[in-house]
Amino acid sequence: MSEHETDVLSKNEWDTLSRFGLKQQTHAFGPNHLDSRCLLDPQQCLSTLEKIMPELGAPDLKVTASLVIKRIAFLALAPTLYAMSVYNKGLNLSINNSVFDYQLDNRFWQNGMPLKNTTVRLASGERQKWRDEVLHHVFAEHLTRLVEQFYDVTGVSQRILWENIAVRVFSIYERRILPDVTCALKETAEEDLAFLVDADTHHIFAMKENPLTRFYRKKTLFGEPPEPIRMRRTCCYYYQATTPEVYCSNCPLLLKSRE
Repeated sequence: MSEHETDVLSKNEWDTLSRFGLKQQTHAFGPNHLDSRCLLDPQQCLSTLEKIMPELGAPDLKVTASLVIKRIAFLALAPTLYAMSVYNKGLNLSINNSVFDYQLDNRFWQNGMPLKNTTVRLASGERQKWRDEVLHHVFAEHLTRLVEQFYDVTGVSQRILWENIAVRVFSIYERRILPDVTCALKETAEEDLAFLVDADTHHIFAMKENPLTRFYRKKTLFGEPPEPIRMRRTCCYYYQATTPEVYCSNCPLLLKSRE
């Protein structure tokens, strides 16, 4: 079996990953669909965010960009990381292979992330090199580019956008992957998470520093009754798009309110 042998997802694998929003692009784009690479055009990116803003109930483009990257990050990362760590199959979630579906209903996302090509690459041969390629697609060739673009067109803090993405990575592993995998696969999944947050892992982001590392902190007890929570360093602005205001359970503003 060659290192880059290709395969397809099984029906059971599709059933699982489709719950994370993975879809096959099989028809022409609808009114709320956009080739993801179009977001790299400043004017199209801006006009799309402006269209989404009232649907989210966001007060401005910075809040909109923050909430949009949270959704895109989940749709791109959940199937990628689950397929990588659980099935040893590599999806291509680069921006050129993705479709941005931004359907909302009463401020709730109704979307998924269709892919043009759902062929997977198997983790045979040198797994570390294969893992680099899988992660480079979803980060350097997708999320890193969107973080830079959203910052350029809205001025939203890149630190906020990267923490939004980091929180998704941690949650996907801690709530979805590690509780699901067999004992035989758990070590591999834990190694994949450790690799993602390692300060020396920056090449997959096409950045000089790993943007996730600073946010991977120990959990602390918080709330009533107390439960272990990894509190954020930045606020994602979610509360600004809710009436009455609703805060994320790990929002740093909750800590300030107790001081």
